[in-house]
This record gives sequence, C-alpha cells and structure tokens, in this order.
Amino acid sequence: MEQKIIESLKEFGLTEYEARVYYGACIANIAGATEISKISKVPRARIYDILSTLSRKGWINIIDGKPTKYQAQDYNVIKIKLESEEKRLKKSKTAILEEIISYSKNENDDNNSEAAQDLVLGKQKTLFEIRKWIHASKTNILIVYFSKELIEELYIDLESCAKRGITVDIILKSEDNIKKTKKTKKLFNIRWGDEKNPKHGNFLVDKKYYLNVFEGDKDLNSVFVQYSKCVLCMNAWLNRFWEECNKA
Repeated sequence: MEQKIIESLKEFGLTEYEARVYYGACIANIAGATEISKISKVPRARIYDILSTLSRKGWINIIDGKPTKYQAQDYNVIKIKLESEEKRLKKSKTAILEEIISYSKNENDDNNSEAAQDLVLGKQKTLFEIRKWIHASKTNILIVYFSKELIEELYIDLESCAKRGITVDIILKSEDNIKKTKKTKKLFNIRWGDEKNPKHGNFLVDKKYYLNVFEGDKDLNSVFVQYSKCVLCMNAWLNRFWEECNKA
C-alpha cells in the first residue's frame, strides 16, 4: 500500500525522496525532521534539503519554533496547485513538440535522414572527447550521473570552464558527494538525483552536443549522439530533470 502511494505521488512530479518525505509528514501530522526521516526512511543527511524543497514547492508547511516542526500541506491547496502545474506542463509539452516539429522541417538539418552516433571506446579516448567539448563550450554544460571520481578527474577542466563564465550544472547520484568547498559551490551548481545505480551518465554542452557516458570499474566508454532532433529531445528532458532534482 505504501509503495503504491509513493508511486502515485511521483506521478505528480515528486522525486522518490520527496514522495517518501511527504507521505511521512502525512503520517506524522506535525513532527520534527528526525521523526519524518525515520518514518520516510530518507537519510537524515538529506532530510532537511528535501523538506526545504517540498516547502518551496508548496507540499510542506514549516512551523517555526525550537525545534522546527513540519506539517503536510492541506489536500485542497495541493489539488489547486497540481491542477495549475498540469496546465503548465501541458503548455510546456506542446511548446516542445512544436519546436521539434519545426526543427524536423528544417531542410538544413545536417542529419535529416538518419540518426548519427559515434562510439568512443576506452578511457583515454572518452576523456579526450569530454575534455574537448568542455573547452569548446560557449554557454553551459550539464553533467548527469558522472561518478564523483570522474568529476574529480575533470575538475580542473570544469574549473577553467566556469572561470570563463560558462554555467556548469552537475547532478550527482543519490549517495555520491564531492568536496563542497566554498570554491566548488561558487563555481558549480550541484544537485542530487534519486538513482543509486544509473545505467549511464549524460553530458550535454551548449544544448547542442550530447554524450552517453558508460562507466565500468576500470573502463570508460561513450556514445556521441549527433542527430539534432535526438539532442533536442534530450535537452528538453534533462532540463526538466534538473528542475526536479534536489538542491545541494
């Protein structure tokens, strides 16, 4: 029963942790973060930022005091919010579809007839490819589910890029972390997704260049997707995913 409720809440746009915390708050009625963490089985290290995110989204009320208490938002308030969000998403999906259709009619599309993909095998070649696009970036970079070891290996390259004024957004796996120095926070925008073992990582540069990155214990491979319409769809999906992820 509990898992069905969690899955239903996720259909309204909540992440796994957000759904669990909201459900826990409903059970607890009015409770502190520690109690909600125990009920929801969300790690205490994450509970405060999840509660903060839910409050910002309008799902949780924060009751000031010592200690701070939390309460699930009234159902009718959430219902109105969900109806509004549904309308917004419908408009967003329509806009994306219109953009894709418009793009598909572009006679100058470099890959109009078939999807083009390049397989890049081996750690050194993949790192070379990633670094090449990092240094070629002009506006923004989005990294999704790279291991913390890979990000730390690319740190100097990303740091150089950020200092040029390029926006660097990073989504980490749910249990990963990187050194959160003041310098790192200033250079990069970091969020967490809910997956512990994603099948691959994603690398998007300037909303034009996209790689799937596959990490093994001792190996690193990637697929460079060149088909413009595929990249356009991935860009729309990754931007939506970024908005749904938990802030660092």
